[in-house]
Amino acid sequence: MSMFRSAAGLPDHGCGALGRVAHGALTAPLDSREAPGRPRLFLGYNTLPDPPFPLAGFIEYEMDPRMAEYDLASMLRFLAESFRAQPVPPEGTYDDAHRRSAAVLRVDAMVIVFSGRAFSPEQSPPARALWENLAEGYYREGDAEACAGAREALVGLGVDRENDRVILMAERGPAGEHARPERVGESPEGTLYDLLGELLDAQYRWTRAAFGL
Repeated sequence: MSMFRSAAGLPDHGCGALGRVAHGALTAPLDSREAPGRPRLFLGYNTLPDPPFPLAGFIEYEMDPRMAEYDLASMLRFLAESFRAQPVPPEGTYDDAHRRSAAVLRVDAMVIVFSGRAFSPEQSPPARALWENLAEGYYREGDAEACAGAREALVGLGVDRENDRVILMAERGPAGEHARPERVGESPEGTLYDLLGELLDAQYRWTRAAFGL
């Protein structure tokens, strides 16, 4: 996995530590080995009350490049099923340093970042329908391009173990730079959030079992 990044001092977008982690994930620099435009998955740590250590942050999860062949819903479903099927390593597999790290970094949240198209659900009836399809996981390649007025953007969906949710969007400017992330909507819901929550739960349970927490 990548290095741990602190979310301290980042904008929370009205969502506390979850918002800060989502902002950090959306603005995290791209590793030179990563292909631009590929979905990125981040684990959020210590975002819920009574953390084992008072520092919220995030780490990018290193996904198999073949995951780019899946649509978002299928990818999240596959990853969750893989974690559930992954055997817990025998006691003694991890040394004291790894166990101490796991004890102070509690997996509380998850964020997925992907390239998309920016549009407002209030923009028009087609835009509202497209927004609902995206939330339900029914988005198809080319749908946003067909929506008049849609603009290139990075999208970040975040969820925590208390089922708090956030969606952030950073529009891409004419020169290729991304604008400051903005929160979209107050209570996002849909299939992608449900699947992200299932993956988070599978990751949390496996980590607790693997490190005897």
